[in-house]
Amino acid sequence: MAAMMRLALWLSTSLCCIATAANAEDWLLRGRVVDESGQPVSGAAVDHYWRSNGKQVRADGTPLDLNNEEEQKLFHGNLGQLEPLKGATSAADGSFTLPVSIRRHKVVAMDAGRKRGALVIIPEGDESKPVEITLQPLTKVHGSLRIHDSGKKPHWTNVYVEIPEDPTRPLDDFRVTQCSSFEARFETWLPPGKYILDAYGETVAERDEIDIAVQPKPQIEVTRNSREIDLGILELTPRAKDPRRQMIEKAKAHGSWGDYTKHVGREPPPWHVVDARGVKKDVQPADFRGKWVLVEFWGLDCAVCLGRDLPNLMKIYREHADQHDKFEIVAFCIDADHDLQSLADLDRRLEPIVKHAWKGQQLPFPVLLDPTFTTSRRYGMGLYGYKLLIDPSGNLVEGDEKTLLEKLAQ
Repeated sequence: MAAMMRLALWLSTSLCCIATAANAEDWLLRGRVVDESGQPVSGAAVDHYWRSNGKQVRADGTPLDLNNEEEQKLFHGNLGQLEPLKGATSAADGSFTLPVSIRRHKVVAMDAGRKRGALVIIPEGDESKPVEITLQPLTKVHGSLRIHDSGKKPHWTNVYVEIPEDPTRPLDDFRVTQCSSFEARFETWLPPGKYILDAYGETVAERDEIDIAVQPKPQIEVTRNSREIDLGILELTPRAKDPRRQMIEKAKAHGSWGDYTKHVGREPPPWHVVDARGVKKDVQPADFRGKWVLVEFWGLDCAVCLGRDLPNLMKIYREHADQHDKFEIVAFCIDADHDLQSLADLDRRLEPIVKHAWKGQQLPFPVLLDPTFTTSRRYGMGLYGYKLLIDPSGNLVEGDEKTLLEKLAQ
């Protein structure tokens, strides 16, 4: 049952996060959907992300309860039923307007019958240009998964279909469709294009852990003449344990995991800093007394941190350069993958972000690094995406950059 609850939470959370990220900084994609003869297609769905498990509703249209084991199995059993996450629907003249987040430059359109579709990748700088999407017959892509050597069926599997990554868009989300199953099978429908499959699963329910994956990730090409691609049986092999998950479990076991807001109104816990830039390596919150301090906790795989939060803080720092005697911003990288031992390591990993996402700008404020999870454990918070505000007296207070700007305006 623990695994079932985790899966329900995973599904609802993953879709929620996708929707939230899409609202982070939207741009509008406008265009028209047509058939191969150029005639407009009405009622076509256009979206950046599709589910291959149907609408997540019962036969009467009411939402499924994913905390219910039987209803969760019902949802995961709907294989090959393509539904957009949200998306837009084309009008009678084929026109559509779709809000798209800054992290997405590809969309898939499918007609109402899910028989024809198209993949469109938006070139850099063409976000404002209308696109014409020409639908072609879709291809059924399916297969099954088994645990390597044993030949046993895994408890649960999930398959993401992605387009190849674009190194000039290091923060983009390249996932196109998702199909999860308790039957170790997958089925989706894809328009012509090149794709990569990210397939993984759980060996058993009791372990409550994604511990197997297909490695390396299979690559497929869908052509306009293909109608079905049977990938046969894909073998799942053990994958490396997530060090962050292990750290969180250890913190919970020692009772050091909880609500970071419990520290509000008093001096925050000490920091554990492995390397620093802009301040001394043994810096502590108390060293900033007399100033407002906004601390952004971030990591390399937090796209919202890298694509929205840190650029926004860089802008604030530049625009309030004449008030640096009143405030400080600290970028605290708490990436916990054990491959960052210094800021030199971090700088190498940030190179494509700086070049393509930050347009050559470096972080202008102090940068701290703690890849050991020690600081996160002391505060009782998750990995990243947290902003903490410290007042001039050295106490943690509720607020974020909006609160800081209000204080600076007084």
